Amino acid sequence: MYIRQRVTLKASEPGKIQIQQARKKRGWTIEDDRWLSQAAEIISRNGVKGAYVSLSSWRRFLQAKVRIEADSFKAFCQVLGLSWEDVVENTVDSNIDLSKAPPLDSFYGRTKELAKLEHWLDERCRLIVVYGMGGIGKRALTRQLVEKISHKYDYLIWRSLESVAPFQDFCTELGQFLSKEQSNEITISQLIQCLHQQKCLLVLDSWEEITSNNSEDYGDYCDLLKRVAKESHQSSLLLLSRETPRNLESLEGRFVRLQKLGSLSVEEAREILIAEGLSGTPDKLEEFSQRYSNPWILKRVAKMVHTVFAGEVSNFVDNTSVFIDNVITDFLDNQFKQLSELEKKVIYWIAIRRNTASWHQLVEDKAQFLTYEQLFYTVDYLIQGRSLVNKNVEEKPIIYTVEPVILKYTTNRFVEETFQQIIQVCKSQTIRSDELFITHSFITENTEDHELTQQQTRRIIKSIQERLLAKFQSYQQVKNELANILSLLEDKIFLHGYGRQNILSLLTLY
Repeated sequence: MYIRQRVTLKASEPGKIQIQQARKKRGWTIEDDRWLSQAAEIISRNGVKGAYVSLSSWRRFLQAKVRIEADSFKAFCQVLGLSWEDVVENTVDSNIDLSKAPPLDSFYGRTKELAKLEHWLDERCRLIVVYGMGGIGKRALTRQLVEKISHKYDYLIWRSLESVAPFQDFCTELGQFLSKEQSNEITISQLIQCLHQQKCLLVLDSWEEITSNNSEDYGDYCDLLKRVAKESHQSSLLLLSRETPRNLESLEGRFVRLQKLGSLSVEEAREILIAEGLSGTPDKLEEFSQRYSNPWILKRVAKMVHTVFAGEVSNFVDNTSVFIDNVITDFLDNQFKQLSELEKKVIYWIAIRRNTASWHQLVEDKAQFLTYEQLFYTVDYLIQGRSLVNKNVEEKPIIYTVEPVILKYTTNRFVEETFQQIIQVCKSQTIRSDELFITHSFITENTEDHELTQQQTRRIIKSIQERLLAKFQSYQQVKNELANILSLLEDKIFLHGYGRQNILSLLTLY
């Protein structure tokens, strides 16, 4: 079905300035209706049937964000004393909408990923998913790609799903842009036809918002992706997401590709540091780069080092381990809240073992709290889907790890959540059995790794103790509360889990 509606026009950016200047010269406000009769008379004089002017179309004309009917556009220009040909967006500009794209900025590293994505587009891949944790550089990479290959497409459009629009509105707005025509409603089939008639490159950013907000239109958005992937057309859709869309994995093949964007290499991170104006000996720059492999976090910390130490990294590296401030914590909170309870449990087990967890050890840690199949599936998705867990294949057996910043953040979060759960038990005198001090051991048993035991004692047990002391104000009160929890554990006959040994560990150091 070909979309045939009224032709529409929109002002260019320079044209928008001309419109504003002409309106102000006449002293007309946006709400002024003195132009109504004039515009209507012009349209009538031109013999256009069915055309009309309205306050809403006047506002859209002034804002120049969306297209309006061509006859109304020309009449409004004439009322303002402007030539519509001088105001209207030209053909090239009207085929490009990158208003929702990030600004084109300096770009470092990711040369292999950039080349691979360009190759896939040259192969006429219909759907490409670029995924990775927040701040990892999906938008920067894609923006660089779009700039590089823009000349190969008839239409370029970038849309963000951060504020999820109703699917029908999204579909209609997109169809109107691609068809240059106006319609009250455009279906998926009509939109696919637009992708068939012209060679379009469409970028959809922040796909995870569709799932995290439980959007009522989730099914329709998924249907669009599936049809883009399966049906024949000459366009391509780039989907940016913090996780792999679960419903697309089965479609991966010649026309559907998935590109995981992982942590920066040490060399790439160092290149960004130098570009950010940081300096230091090669070994200090390398150490800094190893700690921060997420571009957003790296730049955040680099900016503060530049402010405090004029960009010289030695003092910072020598006197801190991994630095996390409230801004970085909030940033990671947004990532963490997307995880399922099972995913949180597994990441906590990895964090408690301080990046030394093998598969056999995770199986031991999970005890009766997860089935083997649940653990297997969850670790797989944390690695491949969430990009939050890495595997060190150089170790035998394979070791599962998280990045240094994630390790510190996760440990801090585990300590705080455990403390809050202990306080809740003290208040309610009730244990549910899913509390973290039941499901996770603070100290790894039967280990000869004394350094690991020392780190667990310092980072977990002592940190929880400090919070309890600040809450109850005396060592004796803390001991009384913990002793009471031991009694509750005995009354509930918790024969499984780590509750008793964890509470005893907290008591031992007093």
